Amino acid sequence: MPVSGVAGHSARPAGAFDSCRRPADPATLVWDTGWRERSMGLDAGAAEVVVGVDGSADALRAVAWGAVTAARRHRPLRLVSAIAPPTPYGSGIGLSPGHFVELEERGRAWLAEAGAVAERVTPPSRVPEIGTELAVGTAAPVLTERARAAFVVAVGAAEGQRRRGRLGTVTAALLAHAACPLALVRWPGDSETPPRDGAVVVGVDGSPPSADAVAVAFEEAAVRAAPLVAVHAVDAGPRGKGHRKDRHPWGEDETADAVTLAERLAGLREWYPEVDVERVVARDGPEAALLRHAGTAQLLVVGTTGHGELGGRMSGSTSHALAHSAPCPLLVVPQGTRAGTAGHAARRAERAGP
Repeated sequence: MPVSGVAGHSARPAGAFDSCRRPADPATLVWDTGWRERSMGLDAGAAEVVVGVDGSADALRAVAWGAVTAARRHRPLRLVSAIAPPTPYGSGIGLSPGHFVELEERGRAWLAEAGAVAERVTPPSRVPEIGTELAVGTAAPVLTERARAAFVVAVGAAEGQRRRGRLGTVTAALLAHAACPLALVRWPGDSETPPRDGAVVVGVDGSPPSADAVAVAFEEAAVRAAPLVAVHAVDAGPRGKGHRKDRHPWGEDETADAVTLAERLAGLREWYPEVDVERVVARDGPEAALLRHAGTAQLLVVGTTGHGELGGRMSGSTSHALAHSAPCPLLVVPQGTRAGTAGHAARRAERAGP
């Protein structure tokens, strides 16, 4: 059935080929998302988990991560593949009539394989509603547009990018312009399923983007029943980026940073009492500190201002560095993500009672 016929979905732009597959068990179609999802100001099932699909093994890992996330959050899963126009004007001059048919068949084959992966990595009783979309256009603008109404967008983080230290075109565009959290997915080993053990690690620097990332990290730790490691890192050297002119002797700076970190987490700890929190103050710089803890983590979370700018010590070059070096799934959270505002107000109201 067309996606436009599913509750909570809107029609896709012209040039998009849509299909939607529902699980066999009708009970799984009841979107009982609970207060966690309602607290974000979203209708049940309204915002999808969107995954970019290009036929690569990296993309299939993103599909697995997205499927598990959609099942955990009771969200629809949308798998998106793009058919790039063959010429700058999209005319297809000089191409055989069967060229576009071949492109469509290849895209549909990618989506079918991705759908099979999504079903394999989730329990039969929790397979999310799966929609597929074959869009005409290049991947970066297509996914950026889908991010406007998505819960999260996930793409595969290629190992080649990690080795070369360069970001791909799609990753760079989404980091700069995605309006929702962006998951860059990779993990070590050959397992088809994403890591489910280990902590959620978040970078904390006190900036507004960092504050939103911390809020999302608490929520992720809560729904995963995982501990949270909050890392506040500064460069120790006198010429480091984190150097402060007002440094004090006898360990006073370390104490001050520890107190500051505790203060930045205090309110959220009240709203998420079930989350065990480890506070870390590191002196070897943000990237090194976060990578050290990400080695055994199931998720790493950092913030971004969006709109092409990255702010705060835990953002900027650190976020870009983590995008190609993080050994686990990286969740980049734009400033103003609703999970960092309305969700906490609802939690406070619920705890206070009528």
